[in-house]
Amino acid sequence: MNVYRDREQTQAKHIILRKYLQTLAFKLLQGGHPTLTYVDGFSGPWESQTSDYSDTSFMIAIGVLRDVQQQMRAQGKRKRIRCFFVEEKASSYAKLEAAVTKHHDPANEFYVYTFHGRFEDAVDEIMKVVGSSFALTFIDPTGWTGYEFEKISRIMKHTPGEVLLNYMFDFVNRFTAWDNPRIAATFDGILGKDWKARIEASSLPRDEAVQAIFAEEFKKAGDFRYVLSTPIEKLADRTHFCIVYGSRNVKGVEAYREVEYSAMKEHGMRRLEAKQALLEAKTGQGSIFSVADLHAVPPIDTQVAEYRKQAKVWLQDELKENGCAFPFSQVWPPMLETFMLRRTDARKVCAELGKDGIIAETWKAGGSRRKTPDETDMIGLVETAMTEHAS
Repeated sequence: MNVYRDREQTQAKHIILRKYLQTLAFKLLQGGHPTLTYVDGFSGPWESQTSDYSDTSFMIAIGVLRDVQQQMRAQGKRKRIRCFFVEEKASSYAKLEAAVTKHHDPANEFYVYTFHGRFEDAVDEIMKVVGSSFALTFIDPTGWTGYEFEKISRIMKHTPGEVLLNYMFDFVNRFTAWDNPRIAATFDGILGKDWKARIEASSLPRDEAVQAIFAEEFKKAGDFRYVLSTPIEKLADRTHFCIVYGSRNVKGVEAYREVEYSAMKEHGMRRLEAKQALLEAKTGQGSIFSVADLHAVPPIDTQVAEYRKQAKVWLQDELKENGCAFPFSQVWPPMLETFMLRRTDARKVCAELGKDGIIAETWKAGGSRRKTPDETDMIGLVETAMTEHAS
């Protein structure tokens, strides 16, 4: 049974959550952090198709974190895990509490806390539990209210910590009403009170302008250094929502983009399979070209190829504007923030521009046979590099 049938976009969201939480937990706990706290602001359950809630964010988190803790213990490292789940709806909270409290295991330093009420009203209790630990906060609302940035800023700004937020792109895009003051006011908490004027002043299409304003407000609310977005589509090839990721650590940016690529590659193939199934159901015939037989290029790889083209133009513009060269370590983080690319893609972007004679192939200096740059290699336009060498 496919528990994500007709919910492929939810599956993609859960793949990102599972893989990133696992990656983050191992890196932090192996790196010396004694405690990791996971906060889920809108826990549900919502539309779960399993009796054990294994297709919910809260049970995915518990499963991942218990497994990581046990692996750490097998290495002789005792690590503390805390989970804080928030749910406002009474019937959902009853199911949540019954499902998660059985995993509360203080003897083994695995703690589970629940809060019945609004996420915005749980801030004080959440901060008591988080303490000085690293916190990953997952905000997954069913709409666009209940997480006004001003009201949850203490959680977003907690250091050390990161935030994953499900931005309901389709809902926000359809309901940002211009002519209904009551509805329009409900967006003030995530877009700022002047969002209408900012949209009117933007040169971007309306939906892109709204998303850009949201990212700006999100970044400011959390004092994040980096904000990345992952658009996730439904079968109708329309962006349904975006996973927005906020971090202050460049290592987090690198890890997130790797996880994102893996998750979106899987999501893309699932969408192809689902579309094939719909076509077969409509025509009553099975295609002789099944997804497995086609060996189709995953949609994410097609997107990455296009993003790399855009990144080439972006990098040339950045280098021209600044008029100097930068070490690769200062080039790839903003590139990854701007485009859905991995660090390895950033290397290839530089290598391709070098091959085209646009930027200097500094990584080949001294007879080196390296094909792509390392962190300390200077990235600059050929004319800039020649000027600097002459001076």
